[in-house]
Amino acid sequence: MFKQFQAALLGTAALIAGPASAGTINWGTFGGVKAEYKNVTESGPDVVPPASGLFVPQQPTYTENPNPQLTFLPENFVQTDQNVVFDLKSKSALLAFAVASKPLVGNPDYVGYVLTGNTINVAGTYSVWAPFGAGEMGVGQPASIAKVTMAANYTIQVTGVNWLPYSGGSAINRSMVIVPDDVTVTGPQGSATTGGWAGTETIDWNAVRIAAGVGAGDYITELSIQLTADIGAAGVYGSARTTLTNVNLINPVDPIAVPEPPTVILAGLGAAAAVGHGYRRRKQRQAGSESMMAGDDNGAIALTA
Repeated sequence: MFKQFQAALLGTAALIAGPASAGTINWGTFGGVKAEYKNVTESGPDVVPPASGLFVPQQPTYTENPNPQLTFLPENFVQTDQNVVFDLKSKSALLAFAVASKPLVGNPDYVGYVLTGNTINVAGTYSVWAPFGAGEMGVGQPASIAKVTMAANYTIQVTGVNWLPYSGGSAINRSMVIVPDDVTVTGPQGSATTGGWAGTETIDWNAVRIAAGVGAGDYITELSIQLTADIGAAGVYGSARTTLTNVNLINPVDPIAVPEPPTVILAGLGAAAAVGHGYRRRKQRQAGSESMMAGDDNGAIALTA
């Protein structure tokens, strides 16, 4: 029974690893002075518009003190029935959006804000309880088993450079490190095992630049981000429950000042002025020499006559 239990969990994990777009919730666009999260959508096989999904029910909130961030506080969970010989529940959803930093219109000192990083946080809780030992639910019945699994992965693509659309390079795809990413207990248990799970991913910004082919002198001003979250629970006469309670996306920005004339240009102008001044002095000396030579010739002719 335990091997069948594990095989069923593995099959479910493979099934929910890449959610299909069975339904879509359009959350809209959120932003302020520094940045905006555009066209935020949630889609997947467990999403039924307008309010049934993994990241619902609360409307996401945008703040930018000190940095732009979008936060979801969902109340979704999956839970098995401990009175069933085998029960399996799962939920999965794909969160997709673009985050763009904003130019500073009307400010003569600054061009605008640029993106300088990306951090993704996910968190939730779990409870697993396997109350029965082997045979306690009937002759030949197995001991209780309860298991929860949690996973998340993301894709990031640079879609804006220097406040202009950009389509070069490639995307970055990563799986997040979730701690713990699964919890399993076997009965008999006198009480439930409970705790919290979480994952934080601070994106390697240099890797993002390299993958996109963005030059050292250019600024990243827009990203396309997709975040997939999966939670699952399975039980053999056991109660397994896991929740998703927090999804937070942070995008630090820096203001970029209007560039001053480069030093090399100023040096070049100075050199050009020096060359021009020297040229004029040479012309003046040359003109003086020619005048003196002409005077000498005239004098010689007069003496000879």
